[in-house]
Amino acid sequence: MSEPLTDVFEYLEGWHQPGGEAWREENRQYLRDHLRRFAVTLDALPPAPSPQTALLELGATPYYLTLLAAKYRGYQVHAATAYAPHAPRSGRVRLAHPARGEFVVPFEAFNVELDPFPYPDQRFDAVLCCELLEHLNLDPTWMLLEIHRILKPNGRLLLTTPNVLALRNYVAMLRRQNIYMHYSGYGIYGRHNREWTLSEVHSLLDALGYTVDVATTVDTYPHPLKDRILKRLLPHTRDMILLVARRTGVATAAYPPALYGSWDKRAMQYNPRNPIPSRSQTCEDATR
Repeated sequence: MSEPLTDVFEYLEGWHQPGGEAWREENRQYLRDHLRRFAVTLDALPPAPSPQTALLELGATPYYLTLLAAKYRGYQVHAATAYAPHAPRSGRVRLAHPARGEFVVPFEAFNVELDPFPYPDQRFDAVLCCELLEHLNLDPTWMLLEIHRILKPNGRLLLTTPNVLALRNYVAMLRRQNIYMHYSGYGIYGRHNREWTLSEVHSLLDALGYTVDVATTVDTYPHPLKDRILKRLLPHTRDMILLVARRTGVATAAYPPALYGSWDKRAMQYNPRNPIPSRSQTCEDATR
């Protein structure tokens, strides 16, 4: 890794959102648990060619990758967060640090699999979609098509998601344990609704009009020696899927039967300006 874990931790530790004191300890534990993932993801993100290079992070809260992309890669960062009733739909997030002062990032709040993204075509040079795909419950194709729309030609998507074929899942099943995530107090999007294989994500991106440059699995948690040896022999059992793709082709709506079942074909269309009623109705029915 280009940035030592100690440096990444030292920089991120201490940032907090004023008014979010209730989540401060939870965010600290999240940082400890996911520190290596942040560093691995940062390694896959190329430096910004200029200070005006715009990057959007989807599912940005608690903004650790947003902070890293700005400090270590020099991007002009923007954040997208989950929409919550009675909360602002847009504005600026202010993060505070006792030694480093204030960090301000513009944000928009929306549902990435139901809402049109509130950005014009070809707005961003890069998009981070990290540990978000597995939380979606209805229509990941919609999210990936909207990302394609807002990326500039040859703009990059960096996507990470847990690997359903990870060794820990095999071990859990051998122990007759459930590999599905617990129900979450944060609601339907607070849990992993569907984990993916590398080939599934790669195939979907190919079908949607992306060119995939990097498609790999990586380990993001500490493992005993015997597990590290096994994962070296069986790389498909590593912890996390990581892909880097570019917007190259024309966006094409793709709803593979292996991923989508019982969908009205009229809903399997794509109109970024106005999601057609049949698609919206399909999504409303699925949430009842």
